[in-house]
Amino acid sequence: MERQEHYLRRHAKVPGWLGSYAARFIAEFRRIWAINGLKGVAGEIGVHRSRHSEQEDHTVPALDGLRAISIILVLACHLLPLGPKALQLNLTAGPMGMSLFFTLSGYLIVSTLRSVSILEFIVKRVTRILPLAYLYILLVLIVYGLSKQAQLFHLSFILNYRLDQMIPVTEHLWSLCVEVHFYVFVTIIAALGGARALMLVWPCCLAITMMRVAEGAHIQVATHLRIDEILAGACIATLPIYRFRSSATSLVAWGLAAGAWAATSHPDGGWLQYLRPYAAALLLLATLTQPSNRLIGVLGSRILRYIAAISYALYVIHPLTAHGWWNDGSVWQRYLIKRPLGLAFTLIAAHSSTFYWERFWIEAARRWLRSRRAKTPHSLARPQNVVGG
Repeated sequence: MERQEHYLRRHAKVPGWLGSYAARFIAEFRRIWAINGLKGVAGEIGVHRSRHSEQEDHTVPALDGLRAISIILVLACHLLPLGPKALQLNLTAGPMGMSLFFTLSGYLIVSTLRSVSILEFIVKRVTRILPLAYLYILLVLIVYGLSKQAQLFHLSFILNYRLDQMIPVTEHLWSLCVEVHFYVFVTIIAALGGARALMLVWPCCLAITMMRVAEGAHIQVATHLRIDEILAGACIATLPIYRFRSSATSLVAWGLAAGAWAATSHPDGGWLQYLRPYAAALLLLATLTQPSNRLIGVLGSRILRYIAAISYALYVIHPLTAHGWWNDGSVWQRYLIKRPLGLAFTLIAAHSSTFYWERFWIEAARRWLRSRRAKTPHSLARPQNVVGG
């Protein structure tokens, strides 16, 4: 077994075109050895290879660019007056940003679940979401105050079903509720049915959209009327991805997808708004199928990747500078003085949170998982603990 492991590790680092064959070989190795109950070692090697593949794949940085665009749209919607007013750009930017953010989340979560153990997925999601979310809620509790009932709804992530328990600086947390509900849903179906069960995201996505149509819900915050935006991205994760050969054709496809995404996000879009999840998913797919071109270069730029890295913290923290004193005064005072100061504060706080507070918990989780893997290799190697089983 050690000889096979050495062979795979050496070939997992082969660059260029040969790397794709190494990836296929490792995938086949994982499948064969999984049958014999040896997923622990194969899974570890596979994860190493998948990470290496992501580094080589030019579309992965481009997804960071999409995430950066999504948070920029949300911040612009909440913090700036977008005009001309007749175009209702503020009411359009918000749904655009959130639908893209949700779609990316669904894609990445299901992609991750198809390659790691249930335990690893749960631990990483908990340490990714809860530390900052709970710290923010604690800060809000200290500064603004929350009733005991409101605290319960905030901490249990069911706030999107009790809007009366929100206060202005926690209204945005509805999206975290939808995210957490999705995590619970996909974890359960993956634990019960393995990777094949994740195909259920297709009928579930369509069912949620049909429910929205039946209730006339163009845009809502309740999970059962919004989660199709995440499920649409999850559907993309189950598809094989083939890239365009022609850069011109791929750019046209991307432009059409972006146009559909904007049109389905406009408040005057009427029934088109029911298609917003699928338009955002098409934009994601159009990005994944791009050859290496200028668009991919722009989306993968350092500034957009940095914004993507701190996007979660930006989203959670930014309402603190949108209410109270920050929103008092004349238009000139608010948007020429206070908004720049508030944005600077938000960026500093988001950077500190991402690279210090959140990283502390994420690294602690990684160390714990490595320690547990080293101490109990046989228990982690059981087929039922691996999603691909």
